Amino acid sequence: MESTTRQKTPKKTMEWLVGRQIKIKTASNEEIQGRIYTYDRMTNCLALDCSPNSQHSRKGLAFRIIKVSHIKEVLSNEEGIADYLPINYVHVDRLEQRESSGVKNMRQRVAKMGVGVTKEAQDIFDALSKTLPCRWSNDTIVVLDEVLIEPPYGIDNCKANASSAASLARVKKVLEGERKRLERNK
Repeated sequence: MESTTRQKTPKKTMEWLVGRQIKIKTASNEEIQGRIYTYDRMTNCLALDCSPNSQHSRKGLAFRIIKVSHIKEVLSNEEGIADYLPINYVHVDRLEQRESSGVKNMRQRVAKMGVGVTKEAQDIFDALSKTLPCRWSNDTIVVLDEVLIEPPYGIDNCKANASSAASLARVKKVLEGERKRLERNK
């Protein structure tokens, strides 16, 4: 019992087609067949489930998003309406928190990348930052906000105030160990 109807221009609202199997022809004469999953009034788009046999499991779905203004013809096959799982509410605040966290994480990663430094310098920085808080200041590594390690990043290139002698000794010891480890791994 298949009845096919042709419409030259689609209706303004296409919600009446949700769940139906349809075949459309786009402005570029591409024919697409699938089951309408949803219609979005804000963007004026259809989401078509174009997966084979229109199985309703969440695995193996192939969706196409199509602007209604790009639809040239709609062929509506009245094979019955599919009962899709309901679309859950999207928690925008959670998405914003996740985005904010991702941006913060990326900024932290970028801050740990030295600009205009050698690979060896970056390797030393990465090794030190695993155990001590480090940051870059141009091409100088700043450790514990007290000790400066300048190129070529050896033990003799470590500087600190007299009040930071304990920190300086600790950084030198860690730097010596990391340099030995990096030499062994070459």
